[in-house]
Amino acid sequence: MESNAFCGKVAEEYDSFFETEFGKKVFSFERELLLKVLEDKRDKEILEVGCGTGIWIKTLVEEGFKEPIGIDISEDMLRVARRKGLKKLVRGDAHHLPFKKNSVDVVLFITSLEFIGDGRKAFVEAVKVAKEAVVVGFLNKYSLLSAYRYFKSLLKATAYRKANFLSLDEIKSFARFAREITDKIVTFDTFYTTLNLCVDGFLSDRIERKLGFNLPIGGFGVVRFRVKERDGAGKRGYSRRGLK
Repeated sequence: MESNAFCGKVAEEYDSFFETEFGKKVFSFERELLLKVLEDKRDKEILEVGCGTGIWIKTLVEEGFKEPIGIDISEDMLRVARRKGLKKLVRGDAHHLPFKKNSVDVVLFITSLEFIGDGRKAFVEAVKVAKEAVVVGFLNKYSLLSAYRYFKSLLKATAYRKANFLSLDEIKSFARFAREITDKIVTFDTFYTTLNLCVDGFLSDRIERKLGFNLPIGGFGVVRFRVKERDGAGKRGYSRRGLK
């Protein structure tokens, strides 16, 4: 099983960011965007890969979603998640998901794909397990916030030093690879971002509301792909819309 840096003290203190004034604002915008993308999946079986302390699972439950399944490699992070009363938690590796093909409706990554050793392989695993969709919430490489966090991590050790900041094009390349080697059709659906003009410690509600979710420069992006079985068309009978 792959090693993970989110253990011990890091796990115990992980949620503390979201208790700060800045963290509460960040979470509010990320939450609003995620709900926008998942709105039609409220009654679906969702699996969150890299669920960490369960902060997003708990949020979805509070918003009326069926409780998602959570999987994480860090037992310490899962221990914190269990304290929140979450029950459907599994310790496991994103590279080898311990779930059957088509066993859940939606597979969800929220700022976890960046910290997985082989993100492409993890995405392929997600496609195999998902019946309807794969949703990725990610730290957008082409944003002011990610640039700030990257350069800050060079000066001082932070969790972001180990992050592989992602772009929409990179995630689309994962989808192209997945449709080539699996028997699934993977089609780009939607892409939004938020935290457009945000750096650590600064976030203006007024500015973010004005800029909205449609710019490609936000620090937090969410992309959704539709997933379905092929209808005997062969591995190359798929749609290429949006994935070039």
